[in-house]
Formats: sequence, structure tokens, C-alpha cells
Amino acid sequence: MNRKERRNLRKDKDLVKELYSIINKYLPKLLDMFESLTDVRNQSYVTYKMKTICITRLFPLLCGLTTMTDISSDNFNTDICIKNISKICNQNLAELPHWETIQDVFMNIKTDELRNIQKYIVKTLIRSKMFDKYRYHGCFQLLFDGTGLSNHDYNLNNNCLTRKHKDGKISYYKYVLECKLVVGNIVISLDSEFIENEKMLTDKQKQDCETNAFKRMIKRIKKNYPKYKFIITGDGLYATTPIIKICKKYKWNYIFNLKPDRLKEINETFEDNINYQNETTHKDFYLSTNIKYNGITLSAFKYVEAKKKKITIFRYISDLEIKDSNIKEIVSMGRKRWKIENEGFYTQKHRTFNISHLNSRNDTAMKNHYFFIQFAHTIRQLLEQGNLLTKSLKFKIKEVSHILLNTLTSTISDLNNLETKFQLRFDD
Repeated sequence: MNRKERRNLRKDKDLVKELYSIINKYLPKLLDMFESLTDVRNQSYVTYKMKTICITRLFPLLCGLTTMTDISSDNFNTDICIKNISKICNQNLAELPHWETIQDVFMNIKTDELRNIQKYIVKTLIRSKMFDKYRYHGCFQLLFDGTGLSNHDYNLNNNCLTRKHKDGKISYYKYVLECKLVVGNIVISLDSEFIENEKMLTDKQKQDCETNAFKRMIKRIKKNYPKYKFIITGDGLYATTPIIKICKKYKWNYIFNLKPDRLKEINETFEDNINYQNETTHKDFYLSTNIKYNGITLSAFKYVEAKKKKITIFRYISDLEIKDSNIKEIVSMGRKRWKIENEGFYTQKHRTFNISHLNSRNDTAMKNHYFFIQFAHTIRQLLEQGNLLTKSLKFKIKEVSHILLNTLTSTISDLNNLETKFQLRFDD
């Protein structure tokens, strides 16, 4: 499709209206849920409803604006933008809330309330049944991985992870563990757990870590999604007896990377078994089932990929039933772990949301901003990957941001007459 054809297809199409229609149809309670968030302001002096505060935070993120000062900049805070936001908030606004006003509110919102919104988003999208085709034997696949958000030469909020260098210098880090629901080509934040030290530690005390954060998170996931079946997927860090037993306890399946230098007993048994008899006939695939380890029965398998004269070996362990007819599909599921890196962290760090910019030095506000980024990322993926217009035009991520921002700030959108007769369609 050339530029002229793209322009003609785009003509008279309002991407802000498309976005708002998606929110209205697929997440109908989302914006109203903002109104019930904790509000400690003196109501006698309140100008903006909580819903207005939160929407004024969310929509700049949807437009690719990553800092708080962007909200009050001339690029966003136009007369037309105020009118559009007024329609969305259902509040007649003379001006948008200043970024400092939003910051003050975010310092007092209870983070667990935003976890409930995160749960609402995931459950509502699942219940729409548009993701059902991505289940494997009734199970949804969850990806787990941690990422660094920022590093400092001081201990921000006295809860950073620390790393001592050879020269004696100490670096301080903000980390988060993410659980993403993977459906087709998109990843949706299902749960988030910050990895941090609750108090100043002595040299003999261990820091918080990804494994401990996983154990905290997995209990919450089981509580929030008691009836759902999941396939837990993670790198070699998760291929441990305690984590496998947690999966077994919750009756969830797992696929974990098998590193050559970890679980050496399993590795040795696997290599011995496939040298004797490979349980799959597919070229470059290797399988050994019914391996016994610490009272656990599992399968080990690998795929050897030759690409551009480079050999890459992918090794996994799993409790799924694996055989000739499904080993390729199971390997493909194992390799989806990279989606949390690519479609997840990389996009949020470098393409749209800049999660490395913490938006506040206040610990509570910082975490709340992070959750709003997760909300915005989910909604943007629905628009980019499920909307017919954006898919047919093959918009790049930054192009979508530019169009949304330009439309919201320079065009009065017809947000009173939203589209309802449409379906999001996602590719595999």
C-alpha cells in the first residue's frame, strides 16, 4: 500500500474515537473505576474528580507522552484537547489538571486498588472470549520475568536493591517482576510485583530477589484467578524444585528453560536418554519423557536451530504431555518467553512508555505511575493488534502515538456516538 492509498484509507477515520470505542466496549467499567480510588483531598477545595485526574494521566500515556510535565505542555494542553478530555470525563473543564495536582493525588492512591483494576482488565478481556483460541487444552500461558527500571548512586526511598562493585562503589536499583498473559502477538500485564528491600539490610541479610517476588505474586494470582488454568513459563531461574512444586500444588502446568549448568542431574539424564532413544522423530527436536527428579516426574526436550550459520539450542523442562504430534507446538510455547522481553519490556522502555523514567521520587506515586503504564500498554495493544484500521495500515508504534496525539489535541472527536458493531481480531 502506497502513501496515497494509506492517506485515503485514513481519511475521515478518527483514531481517538476508535480507541475510546474499544475502551467503551471491551472495558466498560474502567474509567468509572477511577472515581472510586482513594481520595484524601479536602473535598471543599476539589476542582477535578478522581476520574478526571486519572484520565488526564492515562490518555497522554496512550498518546506516547512519557513524562508528567508533558501533560501541562502546550503540545498536549490545547483548547481542543480540553474539550475532548471533558467529553471522556463527563466533566466540563476550563483547563486540564496540572501535572503537580495529578502527582499529589497519585501519592495517596492505594496501589492495591490499582491491582484490582489490573485484575478487572484481564478478567474482562478473558471473559469477552476473543482470546479463547489462544488457550492450550483450556490453559492460558503466563510469562514471568523481572526487569530493571532504573539505577541510582543513592538509595531512593531506602528500598532499592544494591550491588557492590570491586572498587567499593555501591549502585542502587529499582526492579519489578512482571507476569504477562500472552495471547497471540500481544502480552497483557496480569500482575506486577516490585522487587525491593523493605528495610536497610546488614551484610549478613539477603536482599529481596525475583524468586521471592514470584512466591508473593503467585499466591495473589491463585487468589485472584482461582478457577483459571495456566501454563507458567519462565527462564532457567524458575526451573527449581520449590517452584515446580508450587505449580503442582496449584494444578498449573509449566514450561521452564533448562540451562546446561543448572539441574545437572536432569541434563545428564536427558542427554543419556536421547543418545539411547530419542522419543520424537522430528529433525532437530529431542525428547525424553518420564524423568524422575526429587519426587517429580517431568519431560525434558530441546530444539536445535540452524539460522544464518548460527546454531542455537533451546532446552526446556515441562510437566505437559509431550509427544511427536505436539512437540513443535510446545517448543513454540517455550520460545514465547521472549515476548515478555520484546513486546513487553523493550516496547515499554524504548518505544512508547519509557518505564525507566519513574515519574516521581515518592515510592507510592512511582508504583502507581507504573501501573498506569501497564493499563495504557494493554489498551494500545488492543488498538494496534486488534483494530482493523491500524492493522490494515500497518502503523508503526510511534506512528500510532503521533496520530493519537495530533487527533486528540487538534480535532474535536465525535465521542458521543461511539462505534459498537465491531470486533477486535488478533493474528497468531
